[in-house]
Amino acid sequence: MYSAPVWRCRRISMGWLRRLVAGLFLIPLIVYFFIRALLLIPGQPLIVNSIRQVTDGFIKAYQKEPLRIVQTAMPLLGCSSFEGDGGRPALDQVFFSVFEVFGRVNLYSPETVLKSQIPLVAAMDLQGVAVGGSPSYVAPGSLSAERTVAVSLGECLVCIYNTHTGETYTRTDGVGRVDGGRGGVVTVAAALQDELENKYGVKVSRSDRINDACYNTSYLESEKTARELLDANPKARAILDIHRDSGKTREQSIVNTGGEEAAIILFVVGTDTRRPFPNWRQNYAFATGLSDKLNEKYPGLSQGVRVKDGIYNQSLHPGAVLVEIGSTENTTEEAVRSARLLAGILAGFIAGEE
Repeated sequence: MYSAPVWRCRRISMGWLRRLVAGLFLIPLIVYFFIRALLLIPGQPLIVNSIRQVTDGFIKAYQKEPLRIVQTAMPLLGCSSFEGDGGRPALDQVFFSVFEVFGRVNLYSPETVLKSQIPLVAAMDLQGVAVGGSPSYVAPGSLSAERTVAVSLGECLVCIYNTHTGETYTRTDGVGRVDGGRGGVVTVAAALQDELENKYGVKVSRSDRINDACYNTSYLESEKTARELLDANPKARAILDIHRDSGKTREQSIVNTGGEEAAIILFVVGTDTRRPFPNWRQNYAFATGLSDKLNEKYPGLSQGVRVKDGIYNQSLHPGAVLVEIGSTENTTEEAVRSARLLAGILAGFIAGEE
């Protein structure tokens, strides 16, 4: 046996290449003439309208949820809750953290990913506008009308809502979360409102809209709620996002105040680690003041202020604070008791006494 001459192999290869090119050229032509033939038949307007309706449907679906566009182009963002509010780190979070150390790219931050892929973006100043006392403008009609907001008469100085509306207290409800519903944290938020209004005369605007139907996008949903509350109450002095903590034992979750057991309170403030948030120290100072005065009057009730990487909608207002009242190891009654104690301290801040 002997090998075939090189020219024979080339001739065969070139023949197959010509057939492939011809096939690739003919396929678009066939498709083109097929579509033209369809457009010439009597039902042409119906076919065209059907095609347009399908394409318009896809476009509108994505326009309603801009996050889907981002996650389609950057699938890694689908692993993140955008605020890093989970409990213990998952395996993917550990991997991404290690990747960030060696690759110097935070895969959970859209800004850093874009800068790593588009060098021109890295040269741009992406810092946001300085935070003032009023929320950012929201175009009319851009917010959903399905939310429920209870607005008291008079000038509302405090706004309250729940990002994780389904969070509840295991010792009362037997579960730590009510999926798609309103858990114990909503009851606690209502108690805080009641105490502020009926005992201290501070008007409150509160929303009980369910924001965590999809947990990973709960902060994107609650941002709409927070903006709506602040737009309706431009003189608000504080806006509180009420949560409950997890991962604590029963002993770590209670404190005795006045002979009764109350749920511990933890304040959480975000920073500019992941996204621009230039004035986060204003929020930190406000939360620290609340925590210090709370412990001064009720020793041990507050566990202080925890600084985390997320923003938690706090860039909308300098008095925006995330408040974790109790943990899964508390009862709803204990958390309500703590909320009423917090109301007195908050009322003092609002009245300018602190």
